[in-house]
Amino acid sequence: MPSKLYHYTDRALVSSLPDDLKKQMYNQYLITHDDIKISFCGLVINSSGAHVFLPRNSNIPKLDSRESYQIASFLMKAIRRYSEDRTSKLYALDGGIDCIGSHRLNLISTLLEDFCNNGLYSRRLSEKVLNTGKPDWKRTMSNQTPFPGKGGPVYLDVYGTRRRYFSDSEVSRIHASIIKQIDKSFGWIVTGSNLSVSQDIQNIPLSKGNITEQLRVLHSELISVFSERDIRLLQLLSEYLECNHGREISDSVIGLKHFHGMWEHMLDKTLSWNFPVNRLLSVPTYQFNDGTLKPAAAKAQRTDTVLRYPNSNKFAVVDAKYYGAQGLNSAPGWPDLVKQFFYAKALKVYCPESKVSNAFVFPGSGPLKSVHMQNRTTKNLEDDDYPPIKCLYLDPIKLINHYVKGKKLEEFSRDILFND
Repeated sequence: MPSKLYHYTDRALVSSLPDDLKKQMYNQYLITHDDIKISFCGLVINSSGAHVFLPRNSNIPKLDSRESYQIASFLMKAIRRYSEDRTSKLYALDGGIDCIGSHRLNLISTLLEDFCNNGLYSRRLSEKVLNTGKPDWKRTMSNQTPFPGKGGPVYLDVYGTRRRYFSDSEVSRIHASIIKQIDKSFGWIVTGSNLSVSQDIQNIPLSKGNITEQLRVLHSELISVFSERDIRLLQLLSEYLECNHGREISDSVIGLKHFHGMWEHMLDKTLSWNFPVNRLLSVPTYQFNDGTLKPAAAKAQRTDTVLRYPNSNKFAVVDAKYYGAQGLNSAPGWPDLVKQFFYAKALKVYCPESKVSNAFVFPGSGPLKSVHMQNRTTKNLEDDDYPPIKCLYLDPIKLINHYVKGKKLEEFSRDILFND
């Protein structure tokens, strides 16, 4: 039976955590004794179960419901994809991410997916047979006397070979032991449910050797296999044993202490009509005392996301803000506003005929509608000089689902561009 799932949200009060979970998060430096609120999205495993931290302003599903497993599964799949996206060459200049346990997440998920698709490791043995299996004509002609027939020589007996698959080996027992172990804590990541993936192998006996002996068995088997899947599986099993040598699987952390980067990345990937404008914007250039001009490309303007409706001059500058945005205290400050105003102006320079709108996108739901600049004396809104910035909210779970499935938020993108 998989671990029981408990759900919390990022930025919840530390005091709301169970004592055992709070102690573990202190010990693993996810929170400090001075913290009032949690800053973490992801998974914490301990002896009491799997504790899933959803993005802030998410709706917590009912305990043990089907939805609770699906939401948790999508979150972990999104974290896995995000870690892969951000370590690719495309994002090499961004300096990586602070995702805890991303390698472990990928290793566990890959092992479970391989088992669901291909089953337990089987040793392939080829045996010699008579009048069955794949004919071995060379051996038959060397050992049998042919009889003349209308179409040519006839052999009364034909030698052949047949492949048989055996799952009763030490490697199979090691594979079964590892799958049963990780299925208990992590199987729901792959299935999105509380169903066990290892139910059919529960009766297979555990491996008798210690980790060192198991690694020796796997390395010996690796020398004798040629199948691409077998080679990859044996390497993954070895890697898993090496990574878990001396540590408890029931004491694991996978996730991010700072989720804002993933929020921005997911939104950028799922909005429709993304327009790569950064390479078109002007760059700061420094003039030296000798009159030379040197551009500083590394210090150039870099917007979060810009949308352009197809075959039009309609643009939108989108800033994904992982803020609470439930009132003035948790709303964007002056630096955030200045950046939006400036990027709208920069787009006007690039395309003078463009119609540029601005938008903040916050997680969840909230009361903010738009941001305006107001004259202190007249109280008039200065929308002509400072174009208003729309405030939109997006359900984090909906965004995660679209990101994992590779789907676009076309309707939401249209709202950003056109709904004032």
